[in-house]
Amino acid sequence: MNPRFRAVGKLAFCASIFCPGISSAHASLVHAEPTATFLRPDLKVGERLSDVFSKTVSTRGTGFKEKVDRISGTADYTVTGATAKATVFDEDDRYDGYPARGPLHDVEIPRDGITNCFAGRCRINDQTSGVVFNPLLWGKAPDPLLAGMSWDVAIPAPWEIGPAGTEQVRVLRVDPRNGVVTLSRTGNGAGPSSDDQSREKSGKPMQITTTAGKTIEVSVIPGKASWIGYTTIRKGVIVSDVIMLRRHVTLVSRSGGRFEGEQRAYTLLNLSQDAI
Repeated sequence: MNPRFRAVGKLAFCASIFCPGISSAHASLVHAEPTATFLRPDLKVGERLSDVFSKTVSTRGTGFKEKVDRISGTADYTVTGATAKATVFDEDDRYDGYPARGPLHDVEIPRDGITNCFAGRCRINDQTSGVVFNPLLWGKAPDPLLAGMSWDVAIPAPWEIGPAGTEQVRVLRVDPRNGVVTLSRTGNGAGPSSDDQSREKSGKPMQITTTAGKTIEVSVIPGKASWIGYTTIRKGVIVSDVIMLRRHVTLVSRSGGRFEGEQRAYTLLNLSQDAI
């Protein structure tokens, strides 16, 4: 550790093992880097990033066979523009088992980190994870960041695998020299996820196979959900991210049959190559 971060021996030791109760008074004894050092992307034209990712949703209950949906793939990003307003990428996604579609050009991530823009249209990025830090699901982080501190987040709308709800974010460790921070997130809520909403909008209901061997279509009524995740971020870029969500679901067939089940949804993302 750089000597300038050894302000108080006891505090440095405590922070390294994440002692509870570290206070703002203690924080004033430590020379800390601004939050932007860890969470704000500062990418340059020509830099390249590559992610590997996967998502699994497992539904298990009485009267039907466990249903498991999985998707995985890779994403390659090349920075083609960097301005005060946005970072611009060429993005090439490859989903396993699906035809390659080729790269998308001029994909913009504005500096707010919450929206994505392409072909003149912008939308809220409600993905569970992504290439860069997204304040939508992490809230506004305090400044500076120190190990042991935490903050609360109100998530106002459904997101990829989860509902609107509340979340607590905690700083597990910081590495100012390399601009690296590891965060945890624990939350709960109730209602549909944006995946649920997309499925309903598409008109393609969930299918299950009953224990009698009959395949039927069902609508999903979500119950309460809780989640926990761990993420490492370096200079605003997601290095690794894992999150697990659990919730109760009621599945209702067109004939009125009801099935109670428990659902697990989790996503994994890892940076596999970078030039930053």
